[in-house]
This record gives sequence, C-alpha cells and structure tokens, in this order.
Amino acid sequence: MSVNKFIKDPLWTTLVGTLVAAMVVSFFVFVQSGEATPQAADERTPYASVNPRIVGGTAAPNGKYPFVAYIELYKGKRVFACTGSLIDQDSVLTAAHCLINTTGAVVVVGRTDLRNKNRGQVIEASRPFIHPRYFGNGYDAGVLKLSRPVKGIKPIKLATPIQNYLEKPGNILTAAGWGVVRQRPEILPNRMQEVSVPVVSDSRAKRAYQQSQAPKYVPRLMVAAGKKGKGPCFGDSGGPLFDSGSRTQVGIDSRYAVHKCAAQARYPEVFTEVNNPEIWTFIVSAAKR
Repeated sequence: MSVNKFIKDPLWTTLVGTLVAAMVVSFFVFVQSGEATPQAADERTPYASVNPRIVGGTAAPNGKYPFVAYIELYKGKRVFACTGSLIDQDSVLTAAHCLINTTGAVVVVGRTDLRNKNRGQVIEASRPFIHPRYFGNGYDAGVLKLSRPVKGIKPIKLATPIQNYLEKPGNILTAAGWGVVRQRPEILPNRMQEVSVPVVSDSRAKRAYQQSQAPKYVPRLMVAAGKKGKGPCFGDSGGPLFDSGSRTQVGIDSRYAVHKCAAQARYPEVFTEVNNPEIWTFIVSAAKR
C-alpha cells in the first residue's frame, strides 16, 4: 500500500480523529523492497566531537544495551526519531506521543552506533497501540508491534505493580538513547548515550511543576528522575528509565520541563510510570496482540 493511499484511507482519518479517546490499531506502511534503512542516522553529527553527551552522560560501549531501540517515525513526508525498548521478541515500548499521526515506522535494535550497518536488526513496524487514556499529560505509553520477531536479543523486563521500591527517592537508575546531547545548536549523536540519574520524590516533583507553566505532575502516573546537567533530551522520548543491574524498566521518557531538557532546567525529567496497574496492564495486553 503506498503512503498516499494509506493517508487518504477514510478509516485512517477516522482513527486519527479518535486517538485520544481510544486505543488506535492501524497498519503501518511497509518498505517495498529489501530491508528498511533509517535515514536520520546518516545525517547526525559524529559522536566523537560531542561534549557533553546525552546531556551529562557518556557513550555506551558496543552491545551494552541491545534492548534499547532507535525508532524512525514517518508522519507524511516528515521523519522523526524516538527511542524505545524491546519488551518481547516482537514488541517495542515507547511513548504514546511518539506514535500520534504516524504513517509508518522502522525500528533498529542491537545497534549501539547507528552508522554501523553491519550490526543490529532493522525491522518495520506493523501496528501501533496507544494507551486509551492518553491525553497529553498522562498515560503516555505506546507499543509498536513488529513485522517479524527480533532474534538473539534478550528483552528488558518491566517493573511490576509490586516493585515500587525501584522508585525510591535517591535510587540511581539509567536512561539511554540517541537524543540531543547539546542544545543551541542541537547536536545529535550517532552512538547511544547513557546517563545515571537519581529518582526524585513525587512530592518534590509535584512542588516543582506547580511553580512552572508546564503540565502538572501526577504522582500515580509518573516517575521523576534526573538532576541539573544530567538527563535525557529531545529525541530520547519513549526511551527506558531502568535499573541497570536487573535490567528492569521503571519509566518511559515522557516530557521535558518548560520546553527545555530537564537536565538544563530547574525541574526533574518526567517518565511514565511503568508499574502503574493501568499502564502495566495496557503494555502487557498490547504486547500479546
């Protein structure tokens, strides 16, 4: 099915109009021949010239986090990048806001440096699922089903509703992705960056966001983490916040403070809380489809 035909399909138009009201199930455009190749990766600034990294992070060694996924999303003729995580052999978890109005997607897993075409697996997405209660300030979770299963890569584990101890204030968690490592001018790395950040208490995060013009912080739906000078940035959206020892995902990178990367602002980064029962159940159910 061509991109133009896909966009003009009346069913697609109807579904887009109801994205925030119900879970969206749609079929993505497939590349017509051969293995899909992400375009954005070739246009990035070489990571070797970047200092600091991921804002305050470091370059990840090859193969350290093969479950972290680079996602290239197509919205009409425009191309966007998000990050995600492999949660089973044919499902990638990301943020709902990454999947809004997409007409196709390509996922890369098992590749630390996006320029290394000989490593990793590149797979087209087949269907997106968006949390039915996503409204722009909560339930920011989406699952991409892949057109074929990933081979030889162990998925990340999801924090369950009884693992609240992973969100204890001060607990050090890891975020990883290929997002902006420096603003003004924006610099995107080719090599995955990682950063260790402390969990911030819900009460502190709630107070901080009450003093800002950003959407409010909702403790039962969100996890806050990070500190000034360290944290995810634009392009890391949808990426995992995880315990690096147990490889357990605690959060999904959701939004930044007042249009700035949280690492450069007074407010902690906001992540969707994976083990919230409504969010966890959605993720698990979508992955089984």
